[in-house]
Amino acid sequence: MKYLKNDILNIFKDSIDKHEFIKGVFSNPTKESSYKKINLKPVQIKGDFFIQFESFINNKAFHKNETLVDSFKILDEIIDIFKQILIVTSNQEIQILQNKKGFSIKRKHTENKILKLSHNKQKNYILQDNTPVPSLIELGVMSETGKVSKEKFNKFRQINRYLEFIEDTLKELHEKKLIGNSMKIIDFGCGKSYLTFALYHYLKYIKHLKVEIIGLDLKDDVIKHCNTIAKNLDFDNLQFIKGDIKDFNIFHDVDMIFSLHACNNATDYSILKGLELGAKAILAVPCCQSEINQKINKSSMTELKGVLSPFGNHGILQERFSSLATDALRALSLELCGYNTKVMEFIDMEHTPKNILIKSILGCPSEEKLKEKRKEYDRYLQFLGVTPLLDDLLKDYFKK
Repeated sequence: MKYLKNDILNIFKDSIDKHEFIKGVFSNPTKESSYKKINLKPVQIKGDFFIQFESFINNKAFHKNETLVDSFKILDEIIDIFKQILIVTSNQEIQILQNKKGFSIKRKHTENKILKLSHNKQKNYILQDNTPVPSLIELGVMSETGKVSKEKFNKFRQINRYLEFIEDTLKELHEKKLIGNSMKIIDFGCGKSYLTFALYHYLKYIKHLKVEIIGLDLKDDVIKHCNTIAKNLDFDNLQFIKGDIKDFNIFHDVDMIFSLHACNNATDYSILKGLELGAKAILAVPCCQSEINQKINKSSMTELKGVLSPFGNHGILQERFSSLATDALRALSLELCGYNTKVMEFIDMEHTPKNILIKSILGCPSEEKLKEKRKEYDRYLQFLGVTPLLDDLLKDYFKK
């Protein structure tokens, strides 16, 4: 028996209305579709019922929660696009196949499943709430019992997000055999060192690595405070030093350097120092990238006064463009220095606007790839119409 699209839509509506719908999977799209796959599941947010659509386009996943009214409209649009549809309810699995003649349906009865609507599942953090971490207790993020305070939960999330990046970085470094069971790490511009202490705890007590970490900052009171905490916790291989990035010369053959929210060109100097020390991994979350914006204002060669004048005509748009342009230049420059580089979201924009992470792992690019990157670099600088400090700092480290 062949079925029409409305029959399929009614199956969705009936299972959702009866609160029996568990999930839906749309796969095997027609050739003209940009969608590769769509997953559906019911969620409850603040007491309201939604359907979450997880759409896969060009190997990227996009999530959106839709009301029931909008969900049925979307379903009406996408049912024709896919040749295979799976509907899982609390008591059956419904397999739907589409061909030129219409739809065929095959039902399989299953054991009763429980519908779970909770959207706010416990996040599987690396450092868990209600599990004491001595350094986070000392820093006031946790109570003595390990409970994260409401005021510090955003900081707690940021710490865990940071450790997730570290975890991925460690995996890459091990896979490339760039590190063994020990690491030397520098935190440039460590500040209050929430992340530095968390990193030490993670590497030593969770990953069981032998670590030496130095935090560097210009503020004397901050350095004294952090050293006191490190001493109280018996963190023997964690020390904090007052000093300028440009003058640092204590470590050599460093495994990883990172700088979090280093202001303007301080990020550039931390990248330079990482290259000088032979860092296998360089991580940076930049802040206040004002240099290129200021140079664009004085340049007569920049496309911000030509093709991109709609940006250049508005100060706030030019400022944001210049900030992204600076980070793009940093990523490209590191690739020319022989690193594999990714630019990612560090933390949600709602928690901090300083949310771009540049992650670079030492690689072995081919001569052909370096030539193409150099052409791209030269075109980019010509387009910007400025000579940034970063060019002077790093050009001697560009691979030939």
